Amino acid sequence: MYYFKRLKKKTITYFFDHPTQKSILEHTYYLILTVISSFIFSFGFKAFIQPNYDAVAQIGGEGNFVSGLSIKTLASCGASGISQVLISIMKICGCVYLTNNLSHDITYWCFYLGVNIPLFILGFFKIGKRFALYSFLNVAFASLFGILLPNSEPTDFINQVTYAIGSDIFARVTFGALCTGMASVLAYMIDSTTGGTDIVAYYISEKKSVPVGKWSAFFNVITVSVFSILSVVPLNTEFENHAMGAVEPATALTIFLFTIFYMIFVTLVVDTINVKNKKVEIQIITKNQNLSNVLIANIPHSCTILEGAGGYTGSKIYIVNVSVRKKEAKKVVKVCQSVDPNAFINVIPMDQIYGRFYKKPIK
Repeated sequence: MYYFKRLKKKTITYFFDHPTQKSILEHTYYLILTVISSFIFSFGFKAFIQPNYDAVAQIGGEGNFVSGLSIKTLASCGASGISQVLISIMKICGCVYLTNNLSHDITYWCFYLGVNIPLFILGFFKIGKRFALYSFLNVAFASLFGILLPNSEPTDFINQVTYAIGSDIFARVTFGALCTGMASVLAYMIDSTTGGTDIVAYYISEKKSVPVGKWSAFFNVITVSVFSILSVVPLNTEFENHAMGAVEPATALTIFLFTIFYMIFVTLVVDTINVKNKKVEIQIITKNQNLSNVLIANIPHSCTILEGAGGYTGSKIYIVNVSVRKKEAKKVVKVCQSVDPNAFINVIPMDQIYGRFYKKPIK
């Protein structure tokens, strides 16, 4: 343990003295997480949300797979959902060349990238330049993976996964939501997003200092509703693959309901794992009058001090209240215990904070 602490201290000291190397390492880390995030999103979308129904059905026979893929395409959220809406409109209008089996993936992922461009501009000017850059890279890599990941043959890995898991519609929705949620969380870890309405939600979340998932869900309901309505409109031509065709109103309603479940699960994953905007109140009961000064020197937040007396001993005590981000709570507790090992500490979850609360600027 001592060896690792010593190594950590040397590493911190080295990068403090070598800012260029530190910057290179940070951006390498950001890029790796961005690539992983975009791959997870593209894989989840092609495996569970919009699988290649014809190729998957050939694995076990059409009759053996009807229960899971009778709903061929689920509605997605954000920019991916808007892209689905645009594809549906093109199919209704009879644009066969851009939406047939060969060009469907390219058209879809180009729409996905194009829809995000105005949002990148919003992020660049209203949130941060690095935020916009890595959000763009995330979407660009996702589009690239979406085009390159093969799913045209029954033997392709994605289709094998879809067949193994997707025969149960609930499993299909759950794993699709898990992939989308994990992709978003990885992006949030480096102060970026997977694009789409997440950028708008992130902007609102930072302004209001609330969890991101609620705002993403609000914007996505509209997209899902439009896609479900368009799915019942008859097509001008016959599409063999990647297409829902004109479905019955009952099926369209089923798609809508399952997608709502998908959205709720995504929101749950994001808000459970991503603790960026979660706050806690820490109440420290101590006899050390200087503990508050040590806290202020170690965290970017101030505190409130109350004087009191011990109920049993009657001795004078100090009650220190400080509000911090959830990820900062461990550091606060560690600092308190190093100053006063006998301090009594309460960590209380908080729903919302009103007033001045320090937030690290997004680059």
